[in-house]
Amino acid sequence: MAAISSVGAWRHGRPPRWMLMNELDHEKLLESIARLTEKRNRLSLEICLTQTMFDLLEVEEIVLYRCEGDQANLLVRIDHKNCWIRDSEIDEADAEVSINRDTGFLACAHGREMVIESVTEGNRYTFPIPRQDPLVGFLRLVSARDLRDDRRMIEGFVQIYWNYLKLIEDNERDKLTGLLNRKAFDDKLMDILQASRRATLARAERQHHVERRDGDDGQYYWLAVLDIDFFKRINDTYGHLYGDEVLILIANIMRRSFRRSDLLFRYGGEEFVVVFRTRIEADAPLVLERFRQNVERYHFPQVGQVTASVGYTQILNSEATTVVITRADKALYYAKEHGRNQIRCYETLIADGALAKPEGNFGDVELF
Repeated sequence: MAAISSVGAWRHGRPPRWMLMNELDHEKLLESIARLTEKRNRLSLEICLTQTMFDLLEVEEIVLYRCEGDQANLLVRIDHKNCWIRDSEIDEADAEVSINRDTGFLACAHGREMVIESVTEGNRYTFPIPRQDPLVGFLRLVSARDLRDDRRMIEGFVQIYWNYLKLIEDNERDKLTGLLNRKAFDDKLMDILQASRRATLARAERQHHVERRDGDDGQYYWLAVLDIDFFKRINDTYGHLYGDEVLILIANIMRRSFRRSDLLFRYGGEEFVVVFRTRIEADAPLVLERFRQNVERYHFPQVGQVTASVGYTQILNSEATTVVITRADKALYYAKEHGRNQIRCYETLIADGALAKPEGNFGDVELF
């Protein structure tokens, strides 16, 4: 393994990829850059980056990771067989890698330079994203061909990706709380719906071939709507400045209560949304109850105790986003009408007869 400092072109046995390009290749490169810069959501940008680099460099494999704490979480992986994205067919062991236990990631994180390691298929190249602080991810390529002379082109694409990622994230964030905003909600939920469909198919495939172990049901996706109880009273009593502070503190409690990989939104006013995943179905209410208790136990300056009501539902793979959010809203309204400061599951309320079962099967229309 070696951390590489700056190198001149054509020093490692063959010309760099850009020197071998003809006019058609250059047009292809420009088209690739144009496609990359037209993306308006993070997942599309990530897939476009990896697919573009894979096509241009003719490598064996390319993987994009995002840093979350001391973990490098796989976002997209492309090889000659397929393209995988996070929350799909990727095994959990491959999807999350400890940075401190991976010598390539660790060296890249410390040196902020391209790192080369010898592997069975040739060499593995790891690039930091970006080269300056804060480190947000890694791009990793495996190639039988020497890529050192293509380093500048690879780093150029990484920089373009980083620049546009910052623009997308700024556009997706609520200015007050820093959570994802309403504008980002539809795109993110559509991604989750597609991931839920893939997880359902993968779970069915596993059940067909392998006897399922007790307590290992695969992946379940959930959407919860969180609402601050009596928020209007807080604004009327203490003023909007204290009301805004409550919103900010609730957002901070959400960050502490949920995982880094969960999607946290300020949906509007005092209403928040969480999209999260569990390995077993029974974990969903436990996750939300932890958040509810964290809010209840927190002392809000000047205001004192604040509570929250929660309604949630399972995200199924063949639904429109409006269907999912409507179900969670109905569970939330039930919670607020029956004492507040509690969590309610839509499916449980239907099963218990507390809510009327909707007429028709509009949620069963296959969209994908």
